[in-house]
Amino acid sequence: MAANADKFDLIVIGSGPGGYKSAVTAAHLGARVALIEKGLPGGTCLNQGCIPKKTLLHLATLIEDVNALNGRGLIGEVRGDFKAAMAHKDSVVASMRENFPFWLKRLGIRVFNGHGRFRDARSVIVEPAPGSAVNNTPQIIHAERIIIATGAVPRQHPACPTDGDRILSSSDFMLGLNSLPDSVLCVGGGAIGTELGFLLHQFGSRVTIVAKSDRLLPKSAIPERAADMLERKFRRVGIDVRKNMTVTRADVDTAGVTVTFSDSSQERYERILVAIGRRPLTEGLDLEKAGVEQDANGFIITTEYLETTAHGVYAVGDVKAGPMTANAALHDAKIAATNAITGNQHRNNYHRVPIVIDSALEIAAVGLTEELADDAGFEPDAARANFAGSAKARARHDYEGFIEVVHDEETGQLLGGCIVGPEAGEQIHMLAAACQSDRGLWFFRDISYTHPSWCEELENAINPCTSEFTKSGKTIFRPGIYFSAYD
Repeated sequence: MAANADKFDLIVIGSGPGGYKSAVTAAHLGARVALIEKGLPGGTCLNQGCIPKKTLLHLATLIEDVNALNGRGLIGEVRGDFKAAMAHKDSVVASMRENFPFWLKRLGIRVFNGHGRFRDARSVIVEPAPGSAVNNTPQIIHAERIIIATGAVPRQHPACPTDGDRILSSSDFMLGLNSLPDSVLCVGGGAIGTELGFLLHQFGSRVTIVAKSDRLLPKSAIPERAADMLERKFRRVGIDVRKNMTVTRADVDTAGVTVTFSDSSQERYERILVAIGRRPLTEGLDLEKAGVEQDANGFIITTEYLETTAHGVYAVGDVKAGPMTANAALHDAKIAATNAITGNQHRNNYHRVPIVIDSALEIAAVGLTEELADDAGFEPDAARANFAGSAKARARHDYEGFIEVVHDEETGQLLGGCIVGPEAGEQIHMLAAACQSDRGLWFFRDISYTHPSWCEELENAINPCTSEFTKSGKTIFRPGIYFSAYD
């Protein structure tokens, strides 16, 4: 074991969204930061998740958008080239990955390429990555604060375990699928299943999505109305959706997979994509040496400050309980890094974090749904507007979707909402800002919009509601649900 022992203010294990954002946040606060990564820089998000997925889904959406305008100023149909799309995806990811170390270096963050494991709650042993030409000797590095950001890996299905060939995980899909399958069964009706299923359909695969639940997107804070609209769109474009069903057997041969469903029916597919969630990745971290405890499902236990059971050790992203999204990991990172450097003052709140689904319809939500608001003791109501009445939507010939703004019926307090339609993932930031403002619903009336624009529909949605409140004589509570004068 090497005798050298470098001292840092913060050590971060893992360079995905939660890891790199933790490192960057701490560096901006003046901390000396070490970032450990055993695999590809950028973690799952950059290499197997958000970035490649968004690159491919942009192409998939363009196929639909352009073909919808055939005869409306454009002539000819566009077809997808799956092999070229995957090559384009690889080039986008590679260019970002190559710049990643230089970006961190400019901020003074020292990157260690290797596997990090705890020696104790204040030091980490870094085992060099295999074939490292820089240093083949394990190093011990020390810090008063450590953040675990090792993420998660795809969860296995007992009836159809992945083999990297016929039965794929999302990682297998992004890293190794080079030809378009004629037919694909997506096992799981959550974000990954609905997004990659739509992608494959757009490029020409026959796609079936089987969901154990009675609705798509069952575990997200997406209202059922939005999930139902997505399902109707799937059925209209030819994606087969089967709910309240699962796979009980998968027999693999050289030509494909014969699948037996829970209703005893059978069908053949060239490939299966297993998308039933992810499990935390903690193997080899030696958490017990630091006093870091896990729950029954393997997630690292944290407080509201994201500190683990070991003082000074924090956990962010998928390795702890909470929404398993890059958005949530980025939220965690800012909180954990700030608490680690300046003291525990900031608490996590995932209702403040937007969730976005990129599929046949783009869906975004933040805050409370009507159901969640009702459970929390509010008297919820929703102001709505359909994009069918939007000037920009009509000009773009892309008007399927709606805006839903949830508020308290008695006080007018803004509680959250959902947007379904073009660029919903961008529009949702307006709704998130309003939820955290001192103006709430009236935030949308304060803004001068460009016309035509998507976001002006937020004002159109809430105008009847705010007018009624003004005329009602009720005592209005203007601040949004997440406004705090002390933030």
